[in-house]
Amino acid sequence: MNFSGYSGEDHLIPVLIEDTVQCLRFFPSKDINYLASGGWDSTLRLFEINYQITSQNSVQDFTRISSNQKNVCKNSSPIISLEWKGTSGALITGCVDGSINYVDFQKKIFSKIGEHQGGCTGILYISRYDIILTGGLDGYIKIWDLKSNNPVMSYQFCNKVYSMSCSKNLLVISFSENIMAYFNLDNLQRNKFEPELIYSSHIRESHIQKVAVTNEGNSYLEGSAEGRIAVKRIDFYSKPPIKNIDGYFEIQAEKDFAFKTHRELRNIGVDKVVQAYPVNDLRINPVYGSVASAGGNGKYYIWDIETKSKICERENCDDKTPITAIDFNYSGNLLAYASGYDWSRGAQFAHLYTQPKIFIHYLQNNQRKGKK
Repeated sequence: MNFSGYSGEDHLIPVLIEDTVQCLRFFPSKDINYLASGGWDSTLRLFEINYQITSQNSVQDFTRISSNQKNVCKNSSPIISLEWKGTSGALITGCVDGSINYVDFQKKIFSKIGEHQGGCTGILYISRYDIILTGGLDGYIKIWDLKSNNPVMSYQFCNKVYSMSCSKNLLVISFSENIMAYFNLDNLQRNKFEPELIYSSHIRESHIQKVAVTNEGNSYLEGSAEGRIAVKRIDFYSKPPIKNIDGYFEIQAEKDFAFKTHRELRNIGVDKVVQAYPVNDLRINPVYGSVASAGGNGKYYIWDIETKSKICERENCDDKTPITAIDFNYSGNLLAYASGYDWSRGAQFAHLYTQPKIFIHYLQNNQRKGKK
């Protein structure tokens, strides 16, 4: 068991991680703060995180955070997607070799559910239907019920699946070449699984790294490889107007907006140049609705998208090493983030960054602000 200092310090989980962490997921319950991680060392790790508020004043809580590695499991290849199967205690992993795996540490079960012909880049568990959705570089979105090794439904797109997110009935998917699609999961009750609309992101200058659907299920965020975030509103019953620009279809809603982020002013010779870094991850606070973005500039920000404002900005505890994955716990007061090289600047810069690590930050009240 390892303890951190107090609230000004982020807790470092004391474990050796051999390669960059690609995904972090807290257990979806307020009772237990289990944290699962997976990444390019092909290893699934499970940690138990605990915290204790030692004292309080009007400004902040003083906390002690502890962590304990509970379980470790090697997968067949690097893990690039990860999800809990609700509160069952089981985990689903998606790997570079396309395999989709079921892992239950308590029951000591490791089994292969199925596969994609290409990396499995996204996994979602839909508790209402007790199904698993996966997306892959083969362009397929597949639905699994764990009763067989064959998907019960699927839909194939022409582009590679990069990221997927859902809340309520809204499922949003980003693809290669900046193509987007959204589904109404209510249609599953009628045994129908097809997109409501396939369209182009209005962030055109770089590909979309991550998407995150808001808790209300009526909008989503998309983060690009060149430091930009867009917020898009979706209404199933009143579809936004569609426009055609240079052969691309785009959707527009009145309250859509975009902003620049994860950018730094750098000295290049005698000139000062703004360097844009990728948005490596986006996560929604399950209680407060605020949004955390993790960036290649080694910082994470928390945003209130209703007021279009930045709630806080923090640099990781590991110099300028990129933040590659991020997640809130189910109570909305802990933030886990992983630092490690994201390869966005090429192999020649890899030596500048430190060993991959995972940190835990306790969110003070003024860092959780948002719609509750």
